[in-house]
Amino acid sequence: MARYFLLSLPRTSSYLQTIAAGQPRLTIQLTPPPSLQVGDRCLVAQQDPSPGVLPVVLSVISVNSPAQTATLAVTERYNHPADLDALNGTTYQTSSQSRPPRKALVAEEAPQYDYSPIFLFPLSKADWEAITGSMGGSRLEEQALLKHIHSYISARGYYFDQETLYNYHICLKTRPFVILAGLSGTGKSKLTQLYAEALGVPRERYLRLAVRPNWNDDRYLLGYFNTLSGSYISEPALDFLLEASEHEQELYFFCLDEMNLAHVEYYFSQFLSAFEEERPADRRITLVSRRLYEELKGQGQPLTVPAELQLAPNLLFTGTVNVDETTQPISDKVLDRANTIEFFSIDLDKIPQPTVPPDPVPLSALTWQSYKAQQPDTRYRELLQAINAILNRVEIGIGYRVVREIELYLANSAGLLEPEVALDLQIKQRILPRVRGTEVIEGVLDELLALTRDQRLPRSHQRLGEMKSRLKRDGYTSFWR
Repeated sequence: MARYFLLSLPRTSSYLQTIAAGQPRLTIQLTPPPSLQVGDRCLVAQQDPSPGVLPVVLSVISVNSPAQTATLAVTERYNHPADLDALNGTTYQTSSQSRPPRKALVAEEAPQYDYSPIFLFPLSKADWEAITGSMGGSRLEEQALLKHIHSYISARGYYFDQETLYNYHICLKTRPFVILAGLSGTGKSKLTQLYAEALGVPRERYLRLAVRPNWNDDRYLLGYFNTLSGSYISEPALDFLLEASEHEQELYFFCLDEMNLAHVEYYFSQFLSAFEEERPADRRITLVSRRLYEELKGQGQPLTVPAELQLAPNLLFTGTVNVDETTQPISDKVLDRANTIEFFSIDLDKIPQPTVPPDPVPLSALTWQSYKAQQPDTRYRELLQAINAILNRVEIGIGYRVVREIELYLANSAGLLEPEVALDLQIKQRILPRVRGTEVIEGVLDELLALTRDQRLPRSHQRLGEMKSRLKRDGYTSFWR
């Protein structure tokens, strides 16, 4: 008969990091006597900054008594965490005053173990049901979730075709920075807002920030240290980022509206560098030097901000780009780090009448991240190599990062888009924006047109045809219309 437990973990535990990374199994090394048996079920509570139970259930699948270890696997997921303090007043804290019944050590299943203290609490079936019953129900299947989002958007009186919505969702899963480009008024920023609303994200966790033409460095986002007053002058964007880092179980959406009114590389440079990192834990932004931070702390004048800010995985960025004469061109440095989805037309005959929208489906950041694929889909590697060989003739080429993210996109699109559709979208969104030039690239365009025709990639083929026509007309062409 299954027994029920609560594993209480510090925020920095490698156990939590393993769960957040989507690893299916965990190994726990218990101090004697071993407390878990095969079939036991465990919930996971985060100790700080505020107590809460993660929306996952771990089941014990094996126990090694001589080694005093137990292996657990994620067997159930729920929509959002539970607040322990709001349930029945029972305290599951691990402060110096509390006396947990058992103590254990936990480690990732890796060659090098990083042990962190945890506490193991037995739960009654009533407590278990009370906690899981407050988690918003079992996690929706991904297609059901996207159908809900589509219904919510339609009820609000907006229309985006299914492919656009699915594409945006998959892009966010692949890399938490997406660019929506097109004409003004085509619903780019509205898509980000309504997507967040459908997931139960309140207003305070959605920031839409209008970029200004005079932004020439990152102080307009991150603030700066005032040497005269000895204090740090913050900005709304930094306050938002700090709040997101303090509430890692909640989704936060950051929309940079008309981000190319200024040079993106100037004010967004630290973010672009952070997005290069594969692991979210390595995506860090410097606010002040470590030396200055320690000096002020030693003088009894600690800053109100950390020396370094981590871009937590619960933070999703979208930038909207207008393609007109008032804006700056988007460089390859930016395009390399984001998918670019186009908005150049509206189906006016499909705009629905607003109705009462369905209730949002609140999702925790951990639940949303559980939809992400962990391994890339490499089945089209040879085709990408063939495209790269063509582009190399005019010194364009495809970088390692782009190839990996195309393959992660393909993996994340499984069950949502047909593989050929996903590949077509990726060639159009990640490769073709880099293609531009004069008559010297005409042969490359011809080869790419032939390849996309033979491989039945109509979206890319059509855009290449438009680019070829502009080359003949103007003597120069680029991806942008």
